[in-house]
Amino acid sequence: EVIHTSSNTMAMCLQGEEAMTEDMDKMYQSILDNTMPIIWQEYTGACSKLLAAWVVDFSRKIAFMRYWLDLKTEGTVANQLFGLEYHELLAESKEGVVNFEDVMKMSSAYQKTTQKVYPEKLPRSFWINAFFFPQGLLTAILQTHSRAHRIPINSLSFETTVHQLPTPAEDEARVAAEHAGLTPSNWSFPGPEVPVSGILVHGLSLDGARWDGSNLVEALPGKQVTPLPEIHFLPTEEAKVNPNDYECPVYRTQERCGELNESGISANFITAVKLCSEQNPNHWVTRGLAIVCQTED
Repeated sequence: EVIHTSSNTMAMCLQGEEAMTEDMDKMYQSILDNTMPIIWQEYTGACSKLLAAWVVDFSRKIAFMRYWLDLKTEGTVANQLFGLEYHELLAESKEGVVNFEDVMKMSSAYQKTTQKVYPEKLPRSFWINAFFFPQGLLTAILQTHSRAHRIPINSLSFETTVHQLPTPAEDEARVAAEHAGLTPSNWSFPGPEVPVSGILVHGLSLDGARWDGSNLVEALPGKQVTPLPEIHFLPTEEAKVNPNDYECPVYRTQERCGELNESGISANFITAVKLCSEQNPNHWVTRGLAIVCQTED
């Protein structure tokens, strides 16, 4: 609403129908500079992207949320494709051409008139960057586990497991899916079954190292940021302790800084994830290694 209202006001100012206020002038200059207008930042969450890249990212967030809503409704494309693998989605048609135009129509406008809703149905994997307040998602998972198993929530923490790196065939299928119109925001429906407990999270990247499939290793020259495979966040009372694990902070942006709100929650820091390493954890502290939800490009 804020974006629509301010954009309409800006258009009227440029047409001479309204006086250009100081806020509108700053917004106009931000758009010319391809940076995020200040009046939008309070409502969009932490972001270090340029405006053009942010618009693309924002549209993907909307697509993810639409997919999640459609997933709960019988008759939608998202509901019908739940649990399919990439190679199944990319199966060639009779003409030998993959067409995702119909597959990706997931908004409510394409739903059937007779609908049956399944409130408990969740995405197979969560794109954490799609959330305005990702800490709330993690807290909700702990609360759900606490109520289901009658365990005090204060005694729970997350045990994290990084999944295997994708095979070359899976990488090729993902690239083909992207070219066919399957955006990263919709990567949550292809793949194996949903975990019985906890959630899978995708869309995270390592800033300062890379993942070799089982351990942290040094980043390759010229590749400061590398994508991480899916991570399983499993609520547990007794998290495994390994002195060689690096407790890697997770930030929303590469800026790694943010103000605290009245509840003491950071606008940028989300949580910490334990990653296996053959190096001493202090080595990665010196490197300044962190996980980020969004990159600057």
